[in-house]
Amino acid sequence: MLDILTNILALLFVLGVMIFVHEFGHFATAKYFGVRVDVFALGFGPRLFGFRRGDTDYRVCAFPLGGYVKMKGENPDEAICGEPDEFLSRPKYQRFLVLLNGPLMNVALAFVLFTMVFTNGIQVETWRDDPVLIGWIEPESAAATTELTANDLIVAVDGDPMPTWQEFELRVMMSGGQEIDLTVQNDTGTRTIPVIPERIGPSAQGKLGASPHFAPLIGSFVAGSPAEESGLETGDRFVEINGAPVSRWAELLDVVSVNPGTPLDFVVDRGGTMKEFTITPATRPEDQGGGGALGIYRLQETELRSFSVVGAMGQSVTEIRRQAGLVGEILSRLFTGRLSVRTMSGPIEIARYSGAAARTLDPFMLFWFMAVVSLQLGLLNLAPVPVLDGGHIAVILFEGITRHDLSPQFKERMMTVGVVLLVTFMLVVITFDILKVVGS
Repeated sequence: MLDILTNILALLFVLGVMIFVHEFGHFATAKYFGVRVDVFALGFGPRLFGFRRGDTDYRVCAFPLGGYVKMKGENPDEAICGEPDEFLSRPKYQRFLVLLNGPLMNVALAFVLFTMVFTNGIQVETWRDDPVLIGWIEPESAAATTELTANDLIVAVDGDPMPTWQEFELRVMMSGGQEIDLTVQNDTGTRTIPVIPERIGPSAQGKLGASPHFAPLIGSFVAGSPAEESGLETGDRFVEINGAPVSRWAELLDVVSVNPGTPLDFVVDRGGTMKEFTITPATRPEDQGGGGALGIYRLQETELRSFSVVGAMGQSVTEIRRQAGLVGEILSRLFTGRLSVRTMSGPIEIARYSGAAARTLDPFMLFWFMAVVSLQLGLLNLAPVPVLDGGHIAVILFEGITRHDLSPQFKERMMTVGVVLLVTFMLVVITFDILKVVGS
């Protein structure tokens, strides 16, 4: 119950900031150009509370999944008198800027939050920046059904270069159930290997079952596992199994997995002192892949990367460009049917992620999450869909280029179609949100 309350409060905070910043972009630009703003609202539906100052009613409404700025004379069906404080009476370039500055404020907020995080420092798993050199193939995985082997180097997916594990894992994650062509290099040359990543979890994300070379370092234990009861400690490094040297996590897994119930002799390095242990791996259930298991998790090797303010700003620009490219790729795959809608996150998923970030008690973890959400909100609002800012901007650009204004009736029909599409899409996403919760 406490987690649910935390999720709700975190969601209200995250969405509240995102919506306020977005609507303030519209509001401030409209006021600058002399457009009268009748309502500045956080949320939709019935007014809960607020206050009036000047011509504007500042209000909080019952449903917090959005907000709006109501400007005088903004709707085609309103009686337009041609007064200078009416939105539709302003020049097209001013209306364009009023609409554009809402999403731009979200991008600006993302830039500020990313800069704060990079200035403070961010923990990064070092392997994510490494080339895609395979260290281990998980048994019964999609990778195990192909010709992939340890020490293969994956350099491209479907012809797109994959210089790092981070980019490769994102591509695989978005390709669940879809065939992809891996360009692979090793000592024998270069070849192409087709593979279909397995769809896993309620979000239907792709999983290949190939991982990098990791050091055999213990990070944590499964409660009551053979490893925990043996006396091993976090930070121990395996150096030998049954007299054979071990230098990689994959080598440890290979030996343990084929020896369920068989005592094994281990030597570990504990701060420069060698310790010996005899441990019998437990038998993993068949529905979890079978084989032997010690009950240990790998130590996540990370490094703290922090930057000067100027350096952090540069990193923020790079991250925004990367995230924007990812949003574009996701939208392209959604519209072409190469990505399931189940991978999208609605308000329930956002609440879960917000709550998880808040429970870390690390404000910069929450700032990072808020930066990602703010950026995605800004970019998605620029999509040329009627009812979104991007749809209105597209109309203004069309009218400006053709020098022909669309009729109010046509604009009204476009708005109706946009509302239907948006509501339908949100209902589908929320439905899958609920199914994810039930499935987990």
